[in-house]
Amino acid sequence: MNISLNQPALSRLLVLNNQAYDLARQLDRLHLPPEQEQWLLPGFTPSPVADLQDEMDKISRASLVTCWLGTSEEPAG
Repeated sequence: MNISLNQPALSRLLVLNNQAYDLARQLDRLHLPPEQEQWLLPGFTPSPVADLQDEMDKISRASLVTCWLGTSEEPAG
């Protein structure tokens, strides 16, 4: 059984990987106050972290689907 990805799937995976890497770098650079001080900040919500994590989850799912579709056998015909 020979499983390989076609060129469009590989290109898509490269784009998704770059996006995930960029988001991970943004997440690493995000400075949050210590947890015990967060309640002192008016209107503080950790939504930027949650938003970045959601985007990373979407990219991960898209990568898995791309792999799945890229390795699916084409119908004989």
